[in-house]
Amino acid sequence: MSVDDEIGALYELPLDEFTAARNALAKRLAKDDPEAAGDVKKLAKPTVPAWAVNQLAHREPKLVEELRESGEALQKQTLKGSVEALRDSQRRERELVRKLVGRAESMLKEAGHNPSAQMLERVSATLTAGAQTAEGREALRSGRLSGELEPVGFEALVGMAPAKRGGPRDELAEARRVKEERKRQRRRLDEELRKLERRAAAAEREADRAERDAEAAREAADKARAAADEAARDLAELD
Repeated sequence: MSVDDEIGALYELPLDEFTAARNALAKRLAKDDPEAAGDVKKLAKPTVPAWAVNQLAHREPKLVEELRESGEALQKQTLKGSVEALRDSQRRERELVRKLVGRAESMLKEAGHNPSAQMLERVSATLTAGAQTAEGREALRSGRLSGELEPVGFEALVGMAPAKRGGPRDELAEARRVKEERKRQRRRLDEELRKLERRAAAAEREADRAERDAEAAREAADKARAAADEAARDLAELD
């Protein structure tokens, strides 16, 4: 294996094995390639949500690739696509994120973690943010995240000075400014929609979990009631 392959393999390990394996690799590289050893030593242990997303890249590459393609299509349609095409891409992305979060929840449980609604929302947010840009999509594909990804901001488009009117060039500059402002507003609305959908998905997961807990409690109550009835019958027979 190349050094790059060995580094990639670190991110496929169970999370509690990462640090020891990273240090062992750095130690082995120190003699022949001190620079590479130093780079390996600096690798940060992933957070739990980032580890879950990394596992998705390795275990569910087809779904991750579909999300990347959906994010690229959505990025293009946000700028110049039709409203209908934009909604279709948003719907497709939401479906893929839900599927991947479900897979992540199962993997976290298998690994001994107890994924809370907040943790799963961070997984969802990282998947959604990663799909937004070419850099984010590549980060998802690599499966080497050390932390969660943040949604793309629009600070660069805020506070743009209005162009002065006067001639064709000024009118063109004004038209471009208006176009950029519309893009900014559309992106902001799209990001707000994504946040609300992530919250709704988290609430749905919490409701499902509460329903399962309630069902278990009902079963326990039924068993306790049956045991009490049986004890009462036994007591009546003794009388």
